[in-house]
Amino acid sequence: MKFLKYTALAAALLSTAPTWAANDSEGYPIMYVRGDMTGGWAVNDAYKLTRNGNTYSIHLDHFDGVFKVSDENWQVEYGAVLAPGTTKNDPFVCNDAISFYITPGGANIQANNLTDVTITFDLVRTGSTLQNSVMRISANGKEAPTTIIDPSQGGGGGGDVEAAISGTLPVLYINVYNEGTTDYNNEIISANLDHKNYFSGVYWLETNGCKWLEDLGATNVGSKEEPLPLEIKARGNFTRKAFAKKPFKLKLGAKQSLLGLSKSKHFAILAHADDNYGYLRNFTGFNLGRRIGLPWTPWQQPVEVVINGDYRGLYFLTESIRIEKDRVNITELDDDVTENALISGGYLVELDNYEEENQIRITQKYCEGDPSSPKLPCLWITWDTPESYSSLQQRFVKDQFTAMNDAVGANSNDLWKYLDLDDAARYYIVEEIISHTESYHGSTYMFRDRGEGQKWHFSPLWDCGNAFNGATDNFFYCASPFGNTWIGSMSQNQKFRDKVKATWAWFMNNGYKGLTDDIDEYVNHISEAAKSDRARWKNAPLPTNYESPQGVIDNTDMQARKNAALDKLNSKINWLKNSSYFGDYATMPDAQEPARDTTEAAPLPMYATEMESVDAYFIDNDTNPWAKVYAYIWTQGGTTQPLGAWPGTEMERTTVDGKDGWKISFYPEEVLPNFKIIFNNGSNGTGNQTESFNFMTNGIYGRNGQQGTVGVDAIEFDIDNSSVEYFNLQGIRIAKPSRGNVYIINRDGKTSKELQQ
Repeated sequence: MKFLKYTALAAALLSTAPTWAANDSEGYPIMYVRGDMTGGWAVNDAYKLTRNGNTYSIHLDHFDGVFKVSDENWQVEYGAVLAPGTTKNDPFVCNDAISFYITPGGANIQANNLTDVTITFDLVRTGSTLQNSVMRISANGKEAPTTIIDPSQGGGGGGDVEAAISGTLPVLYINVYNEGTTDYNNEIISANLDHKNYFSGVYWLETNGCKWLEDLGATNVGSKEEPLPLEIKARGNFTRKAFAKKPFKLKLGAKQSLLGLSKSKHFAILAHADDNYGYLRNFTGFNLGRRIGLPWTPWQQPVEVVINGDYRGLYFLTESIRIEKDRVNITELDDDVTENALISGGYLVELDNYEEENQIRITQKYCEGDPSSPKLPCLWITWDTPESYSSLQQRFVKDQFTAMNDAVGANSNDLWKYLDLDDAARYYIVEEIISHTESYHGSTYMFRDRGEGQKWHFSPLWDCGNAFNGATDNFFYCASPFGNTWIGSMSQNQKFRDKVKATWAWFMNNGYKGLTDDIDEYVNHISEAAKSDRARWKNAPLPTNYESPQGVIDNTDMQARKNAALDKLNSKINWLKNSSYFGDYATMPDAQEPARDTTEAAPLPMYATEMESVDAYFIDNDTNPWAKVYAYIWTQGGTTQPLGAWPGTEMERTTVDGKDGWKISFYPEEVLPNFKIIFNNGSNGTGNQTESFNFMTNGIYGRNGQQGTVGVDAIEFDIDNSSVEYFNLQGIRIAKPSRGNVYIINRDGKTSKELQQ
């Protein structure tokens, strides 16, 4: 295992060098094997360890007796983690090749007549404090096993991964190899794994006789003899960095339905290393999301995981958030789309709490619900799917979220033109029931399908890692330690409050029933694996490349953890019942599911419809032509500026009717028949701008006005002829066309684009 980069540890050790009597030239302690074989535990150069970075090792032809590893003054000392019911003088016994946890000042270690021995361990420090590590002993012609024994759980000898498995759940086996070899790449299981790059490997899944999952359709997938390809990488942020037990993202070589979950290539195995409510945070949130009828909520199944032969404990195989038929079922939008008719969807975005490159940022609106709650410095909208946005896609999403951000609050219902009210209410009810303080802050997903009439939806639920953390006698967003996007202001809107109250009454009298039974059953399924997980991670070395590493939570007493979670749920529900906002659902036993909101969706902006771009051209025949040309468009008596405030937008060089000229191309926000256009060189002053001309699509202009039209034949016709239909270039029917503008003309079912004379 790699616990610290060489230079980082060297600097740390050098800074504390005076506390050690004997250091080498780089500030590391000189370490020895000391014990029965060294003459009364003395320092003996024949048993001096060599060092490579922070890794110490020694090879011995024969090794027998009790020992520890230490510097010459016993200031830096490692022994075995203490076995239950023993003292430091009761040795941990090694009969064969073995890997086990060691601790500063730990118990004696006894090697029983080992041959061809190599002892290896890493010196692990956080600041000036020595931390737990792992000792690996190769012996008797065998490599040190990847499975690590925890002496505090009893036992010794050699490692046996099968003995660590509880036998009550399916087992997911994953092997990751060094490229071109069959040697394990154990960086994947390093406590200090920091990056999110994929490793290539293989996997197989054994149901292990788990009948309750087999009854749900779970089957073996692959086998040890015929494993299947996959890619695996670390995922998450805090949970990835702070814990040695890390969550992972899986990308299978082919779609599979693992343990009855939806068929896909994409899954996660979540560690829940910090879930001190018996792994029930995500389970409860996901269960409620499915029960209340959100568009799609991920599901998970418990599984024990072995990576590179190392038992990694209890994990939760989880459906990843994806745009797929059986997950977020919307039209999938490609990366970098520039076709305006496609850019309205589908989008899957995350309201994030980390700054990312693939992100749109707008100023967060003031939280009306609780001014004392911390305000997010910015609304960070991280795009998930598609993974890369064109400038037109960025414009659409930014405009949509700006409109929603502007509309949030008590005094306007314009928000519901963009945001689905029913899913917003259902999403909020789930987050409020579980008092999820981090919701609307990070890992909050929203999606929008393509087309006119579509809205954004709060869904799917994800990462309920801070569930049950909020007060049970207040709304979770009040005095949240994180700050929460919009929900405080949304909660002041009467239409939202009415929808929440009606949905709450229906849900609590119907869909909520049975949740407690599901929790009881789930706890019974995973209790034994929780004990095995604790045996694996108790006293395990912590990451050393994170400033505040944490140990994996002890969930061995699953009944107590379950009761704590149920107490939180019941207390919160009882408080909500007595609030005027939610109300006592028990007095409304016949409450029906509320009808869906019928607020009409906001129309799409013109640049997101099947319209053509609006173009204008400029040819500068002046004897002193401008180096740059800007186009500024305005309307008399109005405030709309399609090309921005003065001086407008810089035009691009192009060829116009065989001459050097300039072009501007844009998608207008509204119909343009009464607009004016001014050309300028980017600065104010006489001679630096033209007069104001009538704007005409495809018009060619010079310093003195319009000179012609690109690609349009000038055809005269009777504007009073009732048999002719006129449409502007955005497809809107025009009753009385104006001379000098271009229209789409329909005569007897035949259409053409013409200049009205």
